[in-house]
Amino acid sequence: MHSKSPIVHGKVLDELGAKYEYDKVQVKKGGLEEYIKSAVAGGVTGFNLTMPHKVDIIPFLKEIDEDAKLFGAVNTVKINDGELYGYNTDAGGLVLSLSMNGFDVKDKNIVILGAGGVSSTIAVKFAVMGAKRIVILNRTPEKAENICSRIDSIRDEFDIMAEVSFGGFEIDTLKSCAGSCDMLLNATPLGMTGVDSDYEDLSFIDCLSNDAFVADLIYSPEKTKFLEYAEEHGHKIMNGYGMLIGQAILADEIYLSQKLDVSELYTKVVG
Repeated sequence: MHSKSPIVHGKVLDELGAKYEYDKVQVKKGGLEEYIKSAVAGGVTGFNLTMPHKVDIIPFLKEIDEDAKLFGAVNTVKINDGELYGYNTDAGGLVLSLSMNGFDVKDKNIVILGAGGVSSTIAVKFAVMGAKRIVILNRTPEKAENICSRIDSIRDEFDIMAEVSFGGFEIDTLKSCAGSCDMLLNATPLGMTGVDSDYEDLSFIDCLSNDAFVADLIYSPEKTKFLEYAEEHGHKIMNGYGMLIGQAILADEIYLSQKLDVSELYTKVVG
């Protein structure tokens, strides 16, 4: 487990002077119920989750917040009087980190590479926030299509105006979509520490406009080849550490039942 979450939460809690500990616990698939029982019995006040537990946790929750309902996933759980309450701070954490880096989603053309669970959460959030166009590209286009269908299914409910489309990972498709976007976001594990595969051809980044923003949800290593290439070609870049910080601050708001100055905390934790 290479998660930096305990470090980030530790920094946030230290800044707040909160006397809480944040540790990581490995829970295998199928072991969630047993962990919940031990957490409640042990006086744990809350915990975060990674996949596949973000979906598996839902049947154990008394209530979930609107974002968690919208995304169909929970990354933050608060325990109160033995009852579990679910929240999702993933997308909010990314939006906060983008904002702190000067990027506003509204009216922007965004290309997301990858169609996993986090891609779905992010794409839905961007659509609800008023993105102009969202393109999701994936090696298995059907998974990207499912995310587009999800956005279309809530279009009227949330007054979504974004044009959504999907495609594969063919280099011509990557180049064509990159050429018209304001932000290119890598949401695949390609280039992550411990993952053998990486982008073999990054020439599609050459097609970006000069002021296009390039982001990667990976934070280990600090700069993937994807980000290095983009930076070498003059683009402003952001790795996934900011999203981790953002979602941690928003989760700590929930744990502490306290409204925090998220921008100030973000700046302090980034250091």
